[in-house]
Amino acid sequence: MKRILKITLATVVAVCLIAVAGIYALSEMRLSRTYEIAATDFTVKTTLSAEEAERRARTLMCGGCHHDAGNVLIDEPGVGRIVAPNLTRFVPMYSDAELVRLIRHGIKKDGTAVFIMPASNFANITDDDMAAIIAWLRSLKQLPDAVAGTTQWGPLGRIGLALDKIPFEADLVPAVIAPAAATRPADIGEYAFRTDCSHCHNLDTAKQSEAFLAPALKPLAQSYSAADFKTLLRTGKGVGGRDLGVMTQVSQWDFSHFTDPEIEQIQIYLARRP
Repeated sequence: MKRILKITLATVVAVCLIAVAGIYALSEMRLSRTYEIAATDFTVKTTLSAEEAERRARTLMCGGCHHDAGNVLIDEPGVGRIVAPNLTRFVPMYSDAELVRLIRHGIKKDGTAVFIMPASNFANITDDDMAAIIAWLRSLKQLPDAVAGTTQWGPLGRIGLALDKIPFEADLVPAVIAPAAATRPADIGEYAFRTDCSHCHNLDTAKQSEAFLAPALKPLAQSYSAADFKTLLRTGKGVGGRDLGVMTQVSQWDFSHFTDPEIEQIQIYLARRP
């Protein structure tokens, strides 16, 4: 009887070890998957002032995720710790063409994919805004990392990776995308929705993103007064001063850099979109 129990226990342990090893191997294969999309030449030419280039870059959510020198985006026991890296340290490692591929396709210098960074939205960024982003990034003084360590996946995250259930933006962007418009539109309502808002939100229905359920934007924009909507994008606070979690953080870091006319254009587009 004891012998049978020992054999059974040894078998269970062996199966568990094989399963763990298999999950780890498959998850590493997913993380190391490369994408054969070449970095194409891009000329960084802008007539914008340094201040305007920074303002535009910040409206496109660079700061909300990365902060000044790196930021922990997700820290869930069992799932993992997802870190947005220090832009001031890794940007100098990239050519301009590689930065464009990273931003528009979600593909890193080594050909692997980024996680969370909304390349499927950023594929819509106009060439003048792309030039502004890169010019601003190149102007940043290097800072020490604000966050210790890099992204680490927990067992549940590893299982998700092994089963290919965790989305990577590189899979959402076609290998060949339509040429970007040359200049930022005068009315940025739709442009802001496509490059910013739609990563987390739908217009008419709630949307489940990486870590939360985001409300539909059309009814929200219709229910807010112009003053309350401006407060929302400037401070991230909902009606009555409510803290809105991620939205509060992103607004304070990023959306607060929209001008008053741009905020008005965004609300009009969201509220009136058929």
